[in-house]
Amino acid sequence: YPTTNGNSGEALISNGSGGVNWGPVATTGLQSRTTALVTQSIANGAVANLSITTPKTYVLYSIETSHAAWVTLYSDTASRTADASRAETTDPTPGSGVLAEVITTGATTQLITPGSICFNSAAAGITYAKVVNKSGSTANVSVTLTYLQLEA
Repeated sequence: YPTTNGNSGEALISNGSGGVNWGPVATTGLQSRTTALVTQSIANGAVANLSITTPKTYVLYSIETSHAAWVTLYSDTASRTADASRAETTDPTPGSGVLAEVITTGATTQLITPGSICFNSAAAGITYAKVVNKSGSTANVSVTLTYLQLEA
């Protein structure tokens, strides 16, 4: 072991051959909140199945819509397919693969409280979504997810 003290911000680091020396601690720091955005032209009352690029696992803080919409997030495409016939007024069943869901009446941001841990069941960087346009006419509906990444 070294016979001197290290400097502030240093730690004992192995050299891989049995020796240790003082050196800087390699850190990546805390993650920051970020957003994912998807926009799709959708006829009024129609469904669009979308894939949104997200981390494999994240905490969802909010879902923002540019128009009135019913937005449902899923852990995989099989869950989205199985949920396709569920009515808007029926809650999803536990374990159904539904991660989060909002129904908006216009351009708004819906907070998800408490934050929801969302994930892709195949550990891919995709969140699957169903978006139903409820605006009254065909529109380019934008959906923005605000989240904090949990898994690289």
